[in-house]
Amino acid sequence: MSARARVDSMKPLHPGRTRTAPPVMPEQYWTRGRYLPYILFGACGFLIFGVAFDVLHTIWLLGSHDPARWQAHLASYRHPLYLAFHFLSLVGLTWFGLRFFGLFPKTQPKKIMGAPKPPDLFFTLALNGAFVVMTIAIVLILGGAIF
Repeated sequence: MSARARVDSMKPLHPGRTRTAPPVMPEQYWTRGRYLPYILFGACGFLIFGVAFDVLHTIWLLGSHDPARWQAHLASYRHPLYLAFHFLSLVGLTWFGLRFFGLFPKTQPKKIMGAPKPPDLFFTLALNGAFVVMTIAIVLILGGAIF
């Protein structure tokens, strides 16, 4: 077992020129800055969990091979609360995805594999375009239009 660390081992030799201000909540916390979008972006995790559990529940029912339970499950999707949840999920997850893709250009290095980084607009258009194409493809596949 090693010796205990000294309490003052990280203390600077000389005091700093300025003191650190104590943490203070900004004035008008909810109405200034971008706090609400940050909180909504983080809260979309709960929405993702809800949609994921709904998908898992549906897959579980498909695996039960019981047509009566499957028809009851499909009928439950006509309930207004389910419709409202799916509409909220569509809007919320689309906003979440587009905002998430908007962060991508800001995280790229100045050079990518020796070449200069493309303009941020390229990343934004490419990722959002791929998002739209994949969404349309999934809708067509699930709707039975293809395959």
